[in-house]
Amino acid sequence: MNNPDINRWSGKSAEYVLSKSFHEIRNPVVRLAGYLNVLKSANLSEEKSQHFIDEALSCAVLANDIVESVYQYMNEKRKDQ
Repeated sequence: MNNPDINRWSGKSAEYVLSKSFHEIRNPVVRLAGYLNVLKSANLSEEKSQHFIDEALSCAVLANDIVESVYQYMNEKRKDQ
């Protein structure tokens, strides 16, 4: 897993971070659902199936990185109070 970059949230309000991160997380979650739907409903070759699995995993990792960066940001913000 990649290390989330919490520095990009530095100096931003919690409201901004949550709003921006929810917007950012939408894309990989929608793509992930699409890839899984194709895997579930299509009769794909092993090679095509592996491609969609790899893409779905990539989306899941990206979504997790966004969530983790917000989680770490919120923990740092709580320490500062």
